[in-house]
Order: sequence, then structure tokens, then C-alpha cells
Amino acid sequence: MRPQISPVTLLALLLHVAAFGASALADSSQPNVLLILTDDQGYGDLSLHGNPLLKTPAMDSIGKDGVRLDRFYVSPVCAPTRASLLTGRYHLRTGSWGVSNRQEVVDPAETTIAELMGNSGYATGCFGKWHNGAAHPETPNGQGFDEFFGFLGGVWRAYYDPVLMHNEEEKRYDGYITELLTDKTIDWMDAQIESETPFFCYLPYNAPHTPGLVDEEYWKPFYQKGVGRWESVIYGMIKSIDDQIARVLEFLEKNGQAENTIVIFMTDNGPNTYRYTAGLRGKKSSIHEGGIRVPFFIRWPGTLTPHTVDHPLSHIDILPTLADLCDLPLETANELDGRSFASLLQEPSSEWPDRTLLSFGYGSESRIRSEAAVHTNRWNAVQSKGKWSLYDIQADVRQRDDLSQQFPEVLDQLRGHWERELATMPPLGLQTPIPIGRREHEVVVLKGHDARFPIPKGQGIDFNYRAGFAGHWIANWTDTSAYPEWNLEVSEGGEYEVTLLYCLAAENIGVAGNFDLAGKKLPFSITEAFDPEPYSQPYMLDGEATKYEHKPWKRLPIGKTRIDSGAALARIQLTNIPGKQGPEIKEVILQRIN
Repeated sequence: MRPQISPVTLLALLLHVAAFGASALADSSQPNVLLILTDDQGYGDLSLHGNPLLKTPAMDSIGKDGVRLDRFYVSPVCAPTRASLLTGRYHLRTGSWGVSNRQEVVDPAETTIAELMGNSGYATGCFGKWHNGAAHPETPNGQGFDEFFGFLGGVWRAYYDPVLMHNEEEKRYDGYITELLTDKTIDWMDAQIESETPFFCYLPYNAPHTPGLVDEEYWKPFYQKGVGRWESVIYGMIKSIDDQIARVLEFLEKNGQAENTIVIFMTDNGPNTYRYTAGLRGKKSSIHEGGIRVPFFIRWPGTLTPHTVDHPLSHIDILPTLADLCDLPLETANELDGRSFASLLQEPSSEWPDRTLLSFGYGSESRIRSEAAVHTNRWNAVQSKGKWSLYDIQADVRQRDDLSQQFPEVLDQLRGHWERELATMPPLGLQTPIPIGRREHEVVVLKGHDARFPIPKGQGIDFNYRAGFAGHWIANWTDTSAYPEWNLEVSEGGEYEVTLLYCLAAENIGVAGNFDLAGKKLPFSITEAFDPEPYSQPYMLDGEATKYEHKPWKRLPIGKTRIDSGAALARIQLTNIPGKQGPEIKEVILQRIN
């Protein structure tokens, strides 16, 4: 007689088989990966690169114990670099071509490193600054990360006691943000080690991006030595990061994971101020070497022997290289621009054919078409403000001697390569619509800084800070013919409850208008003043308490409306401004109710 299996026992067996199958996807011999990225730290901001003021022993140790890529290129600013790093493709192909106003978003159809590794059984975690999209599925959790702790936008001003996201939940945390990110990183890696799961950990610190905020113990020693206040605080922030990286490296060592973990240290663009650059020309946002050439160190004890690689390499090469080192199938939705440089890491004398790498501009179609850099082993062609120059970068790293008149055929060849590649890019300068109508994410927030102004900024409406970076809001609204609007892409129709977050001075009470969602209008009026002072923290760069672009906001429910699937516009229009100006608007919350 065949023995009977109870339903409970059968379920347990099935769960065991499922768990075994998931764990079997990841070979136990596969290495962990820790990718550390800092924000606005330049090539010269390390003692290993000759900085006479700054000591960075933890960062330096990764370079000394590993492989130093001495000509490593990124994009001129934050979000485009992150887009290329995550996808292995030039940022213009990914949808990310700027830093704010939905220019930073990576198309969710792109395959990220996290998705590649997750598909092979890796646990994936992101801890820090994302800056590649704030609406699901553009978020880290929508782009392949099992765990996310940090913030979604670009500029971050609350370094102390910040409100951060843990996956989908926002909460205020006590402490300094660099330390908080490190704490969560270590806790998460510890959990993966305990479960014997290989991990990919992406640790994008937001320091030393301005504003300059760090404890006095870090910035004061520089200031006392006669370093300017600006540099003192930036260097203090870098020293703070170095201490936290030391904690992470020590954790790996104590847990026996140092030889089983590939550690990468890099930065996202050049320095955010003019300071020591190790002789490189330019800073952040520049297409010259100082804006796009950054430190890149990769350490894998027992596998990679310390040496230096002088070939030009790039952020687009990281994804295929990690797939190669971790022996992962390189299956991506789109063709990659990058190529694996694993052979150069494993054998310094490996053959490496000269290739042509590109650095693209950002921020507007005109700027993208008028700024570029083209790199080969010997040559560096640069287009700045529409004018081309040519440098023998091996002999002239400072880019002082323009050789374009002496070698016009070389410049023509390099410029032609850039023109042909630019022609393959998607249409330039298009704002990515905000995804809405996904049942798994029934709350969508239309951020004030993501709004467009069909009437040019400054003519009846603007942001509180002209650039409209992350965290800013709609302000200076003086004309009823001016309005903000948001482009939407609705995957599934539904009914939504609409709430405005506003501030309004008492003298402007009585403002009235409509919230227009795909042509359906919800009228509202503001009858209650709410005009609090912004929060303040000590702003170390000028030594004074500065009012931050953070303050409380009043919620105003204005009703319910339905929206159908497809492309749509959301718009706020005022019909009456009885005082000097209309409300400041931080965001519009759309809560699906059906």
C-alpha cells in the first residue's frame, strides 16, 4: 500500500524544492559585489592621487590592494553617470539626459545590473542616492533591487535626521546620513552572509555634494590649517565617507568575505568646486578631463593582483565586466555600448585594441549637440560650446596644447564617430511622462519640481529656485494665464482622490482655481492660510544657519475624478489671485480609490 502524504507535508516539500531551486540559481562560488559611488568627488580628492591636504586611507586601500583604472570616464553630472553605470549604455539611450524635471529618468525597459544579478540568484540592495526616477517602476525596487534605503531624487539638503525611504515607506531617521547609509548597508550584507546568499550591494553615498554639512570634527582641522571654508567642509565630508568605507571593509574582513567580495570604488563626475584636481582641466559639468575623468579602483583579494590600467575605459563597461567576473549570462533587453574589461583586470598585459569612447553632454538638446568628448588611447577630442579642439592626452593631460590645426584629419575622424553615434540616439530633450495607473502602486505623487511651465519660467510662475532641482516647488505665481502641468502615461484607468500640498500667506487668502486631469476639472479655493518658516540647519560653507528648502505643507483635499488609460495631462490653473501671488505647491497626490 502506497503511503499517504498529508497536505501539510506536501506543502512543506514543495516549499523546500522551490527554495532549493532558487538558491541553486546562484553558484556558491560566485563572488559578492560591493559598488561604492560617491557624489561630486573628483579625481584629485584622494591622497592616492596626490592631494596635499586630504588623507583617504580606506579609499586608497582599495586602489593599492586592487586594480587602478587611471583613465576612467563618466558623464559630466550625476544622473546620466548612474544611468550608464546601471545599464551599460550611453545615458542618452536610456532616457536619462539631465538631472531634474524628469530628465534624469531611466526607462524601466532597460536591463540594470540589479536585474541581471537578481536573475542569477543574487540578493540586490541599493543604499543611498538613486536619482534615476521617482515613480514606480522607475524606482530601485522597480529596477531590480530587492532592498532600497535612501532617497529617490538628486540634490539632498537634510544631511542630519533625514526623512528617507525604506523600500516604499518614508520615515525620519536620527543621525547623519552618511553613517545611516553605512549602518543599513552593513546590516543588509550581514543578513545575506547569514543566509549564504551572494549579494550585489550598490552604495551610492550622496556626499560630498553640496550643501556642505558635516560634523565640526571633520571640517575644522582643515580650516585651522588655513584651508578655505568651502574646501574645508567638502574635504571634511570626504573624510567622513572614508571613515564609513573603512567600517564596510572591516566588516567584510571580520566576516571572512574580503576574498569573496569584489569591491569597486568610483565617483560620479568631477569635483563640485574648483579645488585640487591633480592637474586635470575643469570640474563637474565640464566635458574636459576634470569633469568626466574619475577615480576607479576595483579590489578582489586573491584573484586580482594590484596594477594600473592606462587604457580609456568607461561607466558603460561596468555591467558587462561584472557579468564576466561573476560568470553571469549577459542577457539584456537592449544592445550594450560597453564591453568587458575583465581581461585587463586579470592579466595586465592582455591585448586590448584601441577603441573610441564617447562622453556626451546633458541638460538640453542644444547643449548635447554642442558638447562632447571623444577618447582613444592617444587622442582626446573635445567640443565645448560648439568649438572643437584636439589633445594628445598621453603627453598633455592638462589639455593645454590644442593640436586641431596640426592634425585636422584626426579631429575629423573622431568628430565623425561622435556624429554618427549621436544620430543613433532617441529624440533629444523629451520629458519622460510620469507612470500612473498601476494597481500595485495606487498612490502617485506629482512633484512640484517635475512640473513644466508652458509659459516660460519667470513669466507669471516659477520654481522657488530657478533650476527646479529635486525638493524645490512651484512658487512666484502671479498670473492666472500661467500654469504648471505634468505629462502622464496611464497604464490602466481608474478613479482618483486628489490632494494638493500648499503654502499660502494670509494676504493671499481667497485664491481659487481648477485641477484639470485629462480635461476633467476639479474646482478648489484656498480659505486657510499656511505660511510656516522653512527648516534650518547650520550651513557649514558660510558658517551661518541657513533656511533650507524644506518646510511643512498643508494638505487640501479637492475631490475625486476619473482618468482613462493612455497619455494624459494634469494641470493646475488659477482663476483668481486676489493678493500678490497664488499658492506655493509642493506636490499633488493622486490616490487611487477603486
